[in-house]
Amino acid sequence: MAARVVSKRIMGLLQIGLVCALFLQVGCSGHQIHSDLYADPKIMVRKWTLSTHGPFEIGDHGTEYSNPVMSQNTLIFGNRSLGLIAMYPAINQQRWNLKINQGVVSELVLDDTSVYFGGGDGFLYSVNLETGKVNWKYELRNDIVSRPTLSGGRIFVTTSNDLVYALDAGTGKWLWHYRRRTSGGTSIYGASAPLVDGSEVLVGMSDGFVVALSLEEGVLKWEKKIHLGTKFTNVNAHPALDGGIIYIPSYDGALYALKRADGEVVWRFDAGGSKDVVLDHQRLFLPSSDGSVYCLQKANAKILWKFELDSGVPTQLATTEKYIIVGSSYQYLYLIDKNTGKAVYRFDAGYNTGFSGTPWYDSVQQRVYALSGAGNLYSFQMRKPSKKEFSHGSIDPYVFN
Repeated sequence: MAARVVSKRIMGLLQIGLVCALFLQVGCSGHQIHSDLYADPKIMVRKWTLSTHGPFEIGDHGTEYSNPVMSQNTLIFGNRSLGLIAMYPAINQQRWNLKINQGVVSELVLDDTSVYFGGGDGFLYSVNLETGKVNWKYELRNDIVSRPTLSGGRIFVTTSNDLVYALDAGTGKWLWHYRRRTSGGTSIYGASAPLVDGSEVLVGMSDGFVVALSLEEGVLKWEKKIHLGTKFTNVNAHPALDGGIIYIPSYDGALYALKRADGEVVWRFDAGGSKDVVLDHQRLFLPSSDGSVYCLQKANAKILWKFELDSGVPTQLATTEKYIIVGSSYQYLYLIDKNTGKAVYRFDAGYNTGFSGTPWYDSVQQRVYALSGAGNLYSFQMRKPSKKEFSHGSIDPYVFN
């Protein structure tokens, strides 16, 4: 009998081992395309981690949509459990916390005195940066909201049901709204942040169109369909404008370059996404829904390089003079050389607890902040080679900034 018991235990352990091996093969830790990459301390060092997520509730998969932003010596970020949080990052100490029902579900935008964002309770908020008190809130009746856009004393925001609002940024007073008559269909989370240019507001819609609205009344001036399929037609990215050309992708379609005046197509590149492109001189960087980051020539969409994530889809990009900082939705935070497309650093946040919101780069202190889907706020310090001559026996030629 004892032999049988031992035999069963051995078989059980073997089965567990086989299951674990199978999971590793199919991607429990991602596809491991870049298995040689690691968190190189010569490039960047993790300083601290702040756990911000409360108890998980039914239907909560741990995704965070906010982004950390700096205002002087204060770091502000949103959380689905705790609401809006301000802290002193140098000493990892909380300054204030504004609790919001269902938390913060959009990225944050700052001006000199206030922070603006969408709440999970269906309101658009303006909050005082100094005190954490609510200046005003406006009921949108939709908890899926774009990143707000500030321009000329006004705030513009888009909801997932294709309503574009213009409000007075100081008072929250309604100025106008534009309603898009679209049919229901398969959609993804998010909405396009409006771009104000001259007398028009440019914004993407969930039916695959980019529209131009009049700044004063919100009247449709022109529209251009940039998604020709029937699945995931959303245009959730913020339009990027340079030299009279709009650069904007649809989620499951392509990246387009359009003439600003009327939306005429200049070129199309067959990789879509819901995140903003980043413009850099004669290049642009696209975080694509196909799980890659592309570097393209702005003039003709020629591929200069492509970096494929180990797994998941990329967040919006943060950039330094030398690097692209990007998180994957499943697991990793990467630093990619802007000129070569080769990753030099990979931080593991844990499988299926990757990143959704945009990382923040503090160019003054050369620090990186990133909020994971599990609610962990990570603080990193960039490093650089020291010009100081070291005495015999010194082994670390790098310094913190």
